[in-house]
Amino acid sequence: MSRSIIPGRPSKAAQSLTKQGILHTALPLVQEYGIEAISFRLLAERLGVTAMAVKYHAGSRKELLAGLVDMAFANTLVRTEASEPTDRVRIILQAYCARAVINANLLRAVLEDTSLMCEEMHTITQMLRAEAQALGEQDDVLVFLLVDYTHGWVLSASCGKDNPLTMKDYLSGLDWILKRA
Repeated sequence: MSRSIIPGRPSKAAQSLTKQGILHTALPLVQEYGIEAISFRLLAERLGVTAMAVKYHAGSRKELLAGLVDMAFANTLVRTEASEPTDRVRIILQAYCARAVINANLLRAVLEDTSLMCEEMHTITQMLRAEAQALGEQDDVLVFLLVDYTHGWVLSASCGKDNPLTMKDYLSGLDWILKRA
């Protein structure tokens, strides 16, 4: 059921429309149906405004997606007092993986267009790099392996509603990698 939009003065909903409000409306849709499912028109219908109002506040589709990635992965990083680099890597990646599973559709968008990576993702990568160096790694091979393993696992775990993979499975593989680091 769609509401008819009356030309002229914006409604109260349009006057209080914000980018954050749009993102909060879009995020659950993307999480459940994927990025292909969202459109300015659908968001406008959900918010009771015009598609142009949504576009005005959200920017381009790419800006909308970047905002969604930023919102979805904000505050993922967990500070840890663990003394061992392998323990710190485990804690960092467990937190990231848990968030990535929930936001697998956005992760797919980031993997297709790395310019959508948010600051939090860059920070996590830098922290992994520092921990790999603490383990004696001179290049980024371990970082690449950890990132590739994590993303591969997330994409596998998010394929279908009845997928049997659990965080315990992820951590088992992560521990196997870290034991050989």
